Amino acid sequence: MNSLHDLREEAQEAVEKVWFIQSLVESERTDITLSLRLMIYPTLFVQLFFGEKSGSLYMALIERGQRLFGIDREGGEWHMHPYKAVEKHVPLSEGLEPKPILTFLAHVERLLIDHELL
Repeated sequence: MNSLHDLREEAQEAVEKVWFIQSLVESERTDITLSLRLMIYPTLFVQLFFGEKSGSLYMALIERGQRLFGIDREGGEWHMHPYKAVEKHVPLSEGLEPKPILTFLAHVERLLIDHELL
């Protein structure tokens, strides 16, 4: 289980280490929730939302307001919304721990390259 602080730190680490991430924008923060954007381009970014009380974590690659790909943790279980089939829920038994954001960004990197999104 992650904390708001841990995920914020991991997001900052992503800005410093992941070549395609340009900046970090904290969209919203409360005592128990955190919403961030990891900017690739103004119209292409990774949206992150974490609810500390529930432990839910939602991560999505967004282009021009549309979700292209995502991985979520709800109720301790991970599932994926495949590229261009985001309405589907594909269970992920392995999860993304211990660094869920950086692991998600590795998936995003492959998509960006394979589908020439950069």
